[in-house]
Amino acid sequence: MLTLFNGSRTAAIEIDKNAAEAVILAVRDLQRDLRALSGQPCGFPIVTEGGDIRISTEGGEEEHYRVSVCADGVSIVGGGVLGTVFGVYAFSTRVLGVDPMYRLNDVFPSTRAEMAVEDGTFCSPARAIRFRGWFLNDEDLLTGFKSGGGVRNIDYLFYQTVMHPDVLDMILETALRHEINLIIPSSFVDVDNPDEEKLAAGAVRRGLYITQHHVEPLGVSYFGAQNYFKKHGCEGEISFITNRAVMEEIWEHYVRLWAKYGDRVIWQLGLRGRADEAVWKRDKNAPMSMEGRGALITDAIATQYEMVKRVLGHENFFSTATLWMEGAELYGRGYLKLPDTTIPIFSDVGYDQMWGEEFFSTPRLDGVSYGVYYHVGYFDRGPHLSDGCDPRKMTYCYRLAHEMRSLDYSIVNVSNVRPLQYSVAYNAYVMSDPQNADYDAYSKAFHSRHFGDAAEEVMALRDAYYLAKTDLGLTELKLWCEKFAFYFHDYGDLPFPRYTADDGTLWRKAEAKLKGMYSSDCPDPREALERSESAFAALYDSACDTETRVPTESLDYYRIFVKYQIEYMLCLTRWAIDVFRMCDAEGEARLALGERAVSHLSRMIDARRVEAEGRWQGWHEGEKKLNFLQMIELTRGAAREK
Repeated sequence: MLTLFNGSRTAAIEIDKNAAEAVILAVRDLQRDLRALSGQPCGFPIVTEGGDIRISTEGGEEEHYRVSVCADGVSIVGGGVLGTVFGVYAFSTRVLGVDPMYRLNDVFPSTRAEMAVEDGTFCSPARAIRFRGWFLNDEDLLTGFKSGGGVRNIDYLFYQTVMHPDVLDMILETALRHEINLIIPSSFVDVDNPDEEKLAAGAVRRGLYITQHHVEPLGVSYFGAQNYFKKHGCEGEISFITNRAVMEEIWEHYVRLWAKYGDRVIWQLGLRGRADEAVWKRDKNAPMSMEGRGALITDAIATQYEMVKRVLGHENFFSTATLWMEGAELYGRGYLKLPDTTIPIFSDVGYDQMWGEEFFSTPRLDGVSYGVYYHVGYFDRGPHLSDGCDPRKMTYCYRLAHEMRSLDYSIVNVSNVRPLQYSVAYNAYVMSDPQNADYDAYSKAFHSRHFGDAAEEVMALRDAYYLAKTDLGLTELKLWCEKFAFYFHDYGDLPFPRYTADDGTLWRKAEAKLKGMYSSDCPDPREALERSESAFAALYDSACDTETRVPTESLDYYRIFVKYQIEYMLCLTRWAIDVFRMCDAEGEARLALGERAVSHLSRMIDARRVEAEGRWQGWHEGEKKLNFLQMIELTRGAAREK
């Protein structure tokens, strides 16, 4: 047994003299953990010899680590930089008992006077997925939480500010604690802007691989191309069809900028229009036929691949093509061809977090790598500010991906991360071993660790929360798939609801009704919403009762990530119901329903203050996408229309 600290001493942390920066940063995080555990703010010096916790990097299998504890000290040996980094954090999690999500959920062990740890050795797990990534997308809370990150030059709503590097670093640390090795550090990263370049540089500094959003192949979004046109006085359209030479000039400019990150870059290839739309939505010169469209994107991807190869001077790089929206059907029907070494990334259909038809119809070729893009959260018709993806559905989808040999790569849309921290953490667990992931065992262990005698009650609340959401059925899902070029697959009977109303879904439905734009093709949701409202109301009452039995040290977590999540969905469901009722009413009844609808949003806004206390003050300052304050005004305005 080894004593790490007591009233008279603390252990010293030893690192190599030439340790990589990523390792040094991880060691400083370990030092912070130990200081917080011991209550000794100046303890645990970092030395280059004679330490009690010895950290070193060796050759061998990349990302592998071995942690050994004995009376003589701790040995953490990593294979490569990331192996060492993961080993440091694994020691913190498995030996010190630090929650890997604690930077976001504030769950941390109590300070103690002394700590001795048992002898033992453990190694890194055998990982099924080589690249395991997070995509910070629609990240309005992260960009607004701390000012000073910088300004984006982008003509697109919601994306005018840059995430502060300190906020990003907190997310990167959390990702590494979950053994995530890949990051898309923000939406629309333009590394030609120094403020945004800091995001990419910060990720590489931490040892992570970086890649690009599917709307910005080679790091060039439509908006990045606009900026290049303005800066360099380019003429003509932003079009690979009519202005090919200029587009290739822009691509090469960005390839050279990204190339400085070396082998940390996984190159995204593709051709898309403005924001998240097909190229033919913006470029009217694009072909009308699927064959022509597939040939156009195939040409662009081949050009991009050869360009990266030429700039780097070799072909030993990773590249991907994300089959999102139109890409799914084009690839699935054989109209879109990729370079032999480019990894096709099958996407879930964002509305239901299930794989599309191309996932099942595409033959898997020997020697070819395949990957997936999955949503834990996203803006519009999915979870954005609350846990939304049923873990059982997530497990089901990843097992399918494993069976279909499609897990060489997995990138997960985690939105603002913190509101969805339970789903994000569970996804990291699933990615570690999809074939054997066991949600019931994970949930039992998680809730027992955090809630003691109240674990079963809290676990039941969380499970019921996912099932309380409105099941919208397949009619509307098929409609959206057809409208937005998703490739629908019929699964038949499933052991969970397939298409549920999350916060973004409720927001979009009510907004369309308020603006008189609700599609007559969509079923009237009121009856289903009313069933959901009853379930959430009963669940909230149970949550209030359970709160009296939650351990004191777990109350903050419970109130933010369990009870408030239920209240949030209850309020939004009630608001949506009253919006539909209001829009079919007139006179005083319409006004009364409008005010009642507003009261639900006001209650939700008041209740969410629990998320913005202590060091999280200002957490909702950047909340622009759902923008409930604006929605209150829209609701009141619609109530006065008749």
